[in-house]
Amino acid sequence: MTRNIIPVLISLLVMLLGTGFVFAAEIDDAAVFVDAFSAYQNKDYLTAIEKADQLNQIFPDSPLRDVTLLLIARSSFKSGNNERAAKTAASFYDEFPESGLITTIEEDLQLLLKRYRNGERLPSNKLLQTAALKVREERLAQERAEAVKREQLRLASERAERERVEREKIETERVAAEKAAALKAAKESIKIVITVNDKKIVTVGQTGRIPFEVSNRGKNNEEFVLATAGPNEYASAITAADRIDTAVNRVKLAGGETFKGNLTFKMPPNKVDGNRTNLVIKVSSATYEDVSQQENALVIASAPLLRVVAKMTNSDKQLHYRVTILNIGSIPAEMLTVRLKLPDQLDFLNAPGLQFKQEAEGIIVLKAEPVAPGKLEEFSLNVKTRDNIAVGKKLVGHVEVINNQLQLKEIFSIVASTAQLSLKP
Repeated sequence: MTRNIIPVLISLLVMLLGTGFVFAAEIDDAAVFVDAFSAYQNKDYLTAIEKADQLNQIFPDSPLRDVTLLLIARSSFKSGNNERAAKTAASFYDEFPESGLITTIEEDLQLLLKRYRNGERLPSNKLLQTAALKVREERLAQERAEAVKREQLRLASERAERERVEREKIETERVAAEKAAALKAAKESIKIVITVNDKKIVTVGQTGRIPFEVSNRGKNNEEFVLATAGPNEYASAITAADRIDTAVNRVKLAGGETFKGNLTFKMPPNKVDGNRTNLVIKVSSATYEDVSQQENALVIASAPLLRVVAKMTNSDKQLHYRVTILNIGSIPAEMLTVRLKLPDQLDFLNAPGLQFKQEAEGIIVLKAEPVAPGKLEEFSLNVKTRDNIAVGKKLVGHVEVINNQLQLKEIFSIVASTAQLSLKP
């Protein structure tokens, strides 16, 4: 019987699955039928019946109903359920009386059908029922075993993945630690020593140079980046000792080699005498910018330092307004122009022996001689007082001192007193 049914069912499945008019729903019922037929081939008749019943319930109008009924009938017969086998075969004959598959029905099943139509009671075949149940139990046991195996494989796979991730993590950490150690060793092998000469005193407005040395005290050849830091007005730069006009920002040194250079800068003209500023020489590794050394270079300004005072004097019945310019700086004050604005209470008369220009009433412009450090320059102007000025009155004037050499201008407010003067000659 088996040799008769299997070729027929396989041929029918190929025909149904290969035709071009199969709809999406028919593809689904075909899949269910294939599951049922596969169970039948594996002699799991109870599962074949379950799958075939499922197909009939979900797809009652399926074009596979004829072969599904035959599959239920044959599976029921082979699993010992003679009553259902005959009843299902009868349904097939009733629904498909012209089917060509009628000729494929086994004789044993036809005999059951005949007995069923005659009203005969059809007892179950206990041996076949027991065998069918055994097959089902074996299948379920196999499925459980496969499920356990799948779970074991899943757990083993997860464990293997965790172990792989942990190994990779350990390896990554090991490599990172080795790299960090190698990087630390490489950085520590770079030894930079900067030697800067003592402080440098430079005249304002002039260019200064401070010699320094950069030594590579490590064993390897290294490239260093040279830089300076300080106020922009100093325009500081680094040059080689033998090429003072060319800026240098990188230098390659073999182990033990020394670079000799200059820190060049221009002392701003507006710095007061003795002004102290630190300019920074910074040397960094060209490979590792965080490996660096720096040293301060102290620069001190040398400049004139002027102060102005005024005093009222009289002699030979003449009132004088005397202005004194003092240089308490470290270098001479040269090329000075003095612009004097007299106090409002005084009128200018003349300035014997002085070259001057009167710009306006009470404003006198004079050229001053150079004033050496620790020296002074005096101007004496003949003046007279205006009416109603009290003795002891403070007279406030202003003096502008312009250093044409340094392009600087200083303004001083000066106070003189009429105390103890005979104001009216």
